[in-house]
Parts: sequence; C-alpha cells; structure tokens
Amino acid sequence: MSRKRKIAILLGVLLGIAVAIASYFFYCPSPVAGLVPPPPNTKTRTIYFVQHDWHSGLAWAQRDKENFGAEAWKDAPFVEVGWGDRQFYFAGDQSIPSMLRAVFIPSDSVLHVTSFAEPPEQFFKFPVLPIELSEVGFQNLLAYVKQTFVLNEKGDRIAAIGKGQYGVGNFYAAVPRYFSAFNCNTWAAEALRQAGVAVCPNRALFAKNLAEQLKPQ
Repeated sequence: MSRKRKIAILLGVLLGIAVAIASYFFYCPSPVAGLVPPPPNTKTRTIYFVQHDWHSGLAWAQRDKENFGAEAWKDAPFVEVGWGDRQFYFAGDQSIPSMLRAVFIPSDSVLHVTSFAEPPEQFFKFPVLPIELSEVGFQNLLAYVKQTFVLNEKGDRIAAIGKGQYGVGNFYAAVPRYFSAFNCNTWAAEALRQAGVAVCPNRALFAKNLAEQLKPQ
C-alpha cells in the first residue's frame, strides 16, 4: 500500500470520527410530548434541579407514602437523587488516574439518595431551580430513576452499599455504566426529558450546560 493511500485512509477515518462526534452533539431527542407545561386543570409536581458545581441532583417533595428516601428516613418530606461513577463518587477516589478512568473507561456506577426536611432552596448551598411537571411527567421521571437502581428479585432496590455524603443519605448500586458521554449530568437531563422537559442530554456534559438549558427563555 502506497504512502498516499495510507494517508488517505487515515484522513477518512479521522473525518468519520469527527462526523460521528458532531452528529452526537447536534442530535437532540424530543421530550415526551404534552407534559410540560402541564395541561390545564391537571395535578402537578415540582422537581428541583440542584447544581452541585460539576454534579447535577434532582430533588422533590414526597407525597402519598412514596417512601423513596434512604432507609433511615424513607418518608422524609424531601428527597434528592444523584447518579455517578462508583469509584470517584462513592469511594471518594479523586486522584488523576481515577478521573481519567471515569472519563474514558465505562465503569460501575452508584445512585446517591438523600432524605431531608427543609425545602431544597434552604437545604442546599448550591443553585436550585424549581421545575413544574405534570403528575404523569413526574411519574415518568420517577420510573427512570427507579430503573437506574440494581433491583432484587422482588423489584426493590438492593440494600445500600454505604452512607451518603450529606443529610440522611445512602449510596446504592446502579445499573448503567458511567463514562464521559453518559455522566451524572446527562443522566439528570435524560430523567427530565422523560418528564417532558425540553432539554438535550447530549449537550449537558457539565452541570452548567444543563442549568443553561433549564433557564427560562
């Protein structure tokens, strides 16, 4: 094979990779239709987007014995959930090798669930944005969160694998593999998209990206 042909093949491969990456970030799946804004005269729920610097969390007030909180306080007035890399988020390994592994190598993940009493705007020392959902949209979001847990044969989340970082919280084993293109922020964006919110998960690699998409236009 001639040198020119090798160069042409290499350039073709690089162009293909560039097109694939661009297509990924330009693609924006539509939200579930008819849920946001909530239809008139329907039940609504408020979800709270919590911007923890680089990390995204979703919080809400519990109703009707939802009991989604951490085991020590399952019926807490409020709960917050966040998803992330198991070694970096749960084990607290914030070394450079750990960060590089989380970015480039699909890895095990965890869900963080926190129970608390104060309204999210008071409990968190980070920006909090309330988002009004329809009840159907909220149930879609809740179903998405629930399917992220590793479940037992009864369909319940398995026992916690460790204590949480704040509030009355726990970490739980999760199903999806974590890596740079599907991280804590894209996960939160997809949960909101399932609820009917017009966001593009592919463009929410950082918490600030998602926050910008959620700001009222």
